[in-house]
Amino acid sequence: MKTARILVVDDDDHVREALVDELSPTYRVEAVSCGGEAFDALSMHQYDVVISDLKMPDHDGIEVLEFARRHQRDAVRVLLTGYLDERAQRALMTPDAPYKVGKPWHDEIEIVVRRGLEQRELARRLSASVEDALSLSTFDEELNATRTPLELSQAIVRRALTVEGVIACGTIVRENGAEHLFTGGSVTRDGPGWHLDLPLDLDGDLRLRARGVTDSSRQLVQYMAHRAQRACGVLEARVASLQPLLGNGNRMNQLMRQATLGALTSSLLHDLASTMQALSAALNDITMLANGQVPGLDEAIADATAAGDESVQLFVQMRKFIRDGDVHLRPTRLDRLVQRVVKIAGGYVRERAQLRVGELPEIEIAVNESLFLQVLANLLRNAANASPRGGIVDVRVRVEKDEVVFTVVDDGPGVAPSIADTMFEPFATGTDGGTGLGLAISAYVMQMLEGRISYRKDPDRGASFSVAIPCRSAPAAAAGD
Repeated sequence: MKTARILVVDDDDHVREALVDELSPTYRVEAVSCGGEAFDALSMHQYDVVISDLKMPDHDGIEVLEFARRHQRDAVRVLLTGYLDERAQRALMTPDAPYKVGKPWHDEIEIVVRRGLEQRELARRLSASVEDALSLSTFDEELNATRTPLELSQAIVRRALTVEGVIACGTIVRENGAEHLFTGGSVTRDGPGWHLDLPLDLDGDLRLRARGVTDSSRQLVQYMAHRAQRACGVLEARVASLQPLLGNGNRMNQLMRQATLGALTSSLLHDLASTMQALSAALNDITMLANGQVPGLDEAIADATAAGDESVQLFVQMRKFIRDGDVHLRPTRLDRLVQRVVKIAGGYVRERAQLRVGELPEIEIAVNESLFLQVLANLLRNAANASPRGGIVDVRVRVEKDEVVFTVVDDGPGVAPSIADTMFEPFATGTDGGTGLGLAISAYVMQMLEGRISYRKDPDRGASFSVAIPCRSAPAAAAGD
């Protein structure tokens, strides 16, 4: 289907015919023979591209293209000439100068038209993205004015459908045993572009589904979902933010900081692995010397050796990730995963609080164990640090229709309001001794695992952090994996 409309202006019959023949297979092309006819056409119709010869008997190409600039909506303007006089050279040096194509043009005219239309489309998308982003300044007020989940869902769908690049958007609300659908267009998983299916509350009673075609529109809808989650009492780490739309002057500093942290972490892991290997060797020597004479010693040493081996394997996997970015997924029994994280962080928790692990579903999930264990261990240590002496840290796991959700709840005061909005960003911390990296790294890991991490204040206790992993099978391992 020919969509772009082109106006060709040239007093040479042969040139007009050649341009029409060349461009007509792709575009809708009209042609006029002088500047006066061009003014009439430009006053009556909208064109996507205006191509004008420089030298004409009544009005030259500079006048024609300047008229087009004032009367057309961001039309691509092309000046066609075999030579440039001083006036044309000045016109081509202005900030909003037209494209120039020399005679004979060969294939250049088609290339310039195509590139000009592509640049115009990019400019339109950027302009729409900025306008959409600015319009979100009142979005929180609109959400705060809602009183029910259904009203909130209607508000977010209405706003999302105004975003350039969003094809369809809808919500599913489960309330009092009934399910309500509020949609604007068919939201299906199949088709071009992106598809989002995001929970807006922690229990999954309110979900947002959307489909679109531009990355900026996806980011804006994710931002809307994030604000709706906050209105529902949930703070979720965002996989993407509005920052790519606004630029980032500190990008180089961030990259350097990441590189420095990576190098330091790799060195630290190497030293810790060497220490654990030496400790395991010493424990084996003690076992041989005791020769079963000390009751309970063999069991204690066996546990310590197993923990040491576990740590060494974890260090090896973490170094491989730092070096290669390895995030291969493998099927893992859920109960084994929880047992491993209890070995890693359970002792730390029990020094400060009671650790309770709820009933575990008998299923397998596909994850990168080393990375996911670090997320769970970090949540357990944070919960222990936040809990009062003798408090309880609960680990709960539930299976929803398309994901497995791990929740860690403590008896502490919850996350300080001062860092609520930034807790998943680097160096955000509410304690004097904290680095502010644990939750940021956890959010980054969950992004790589295509999962999510979120926070809410438990109504009866303290902080409640949840991490969700999609229910899926692991891909077949490559040779040598």
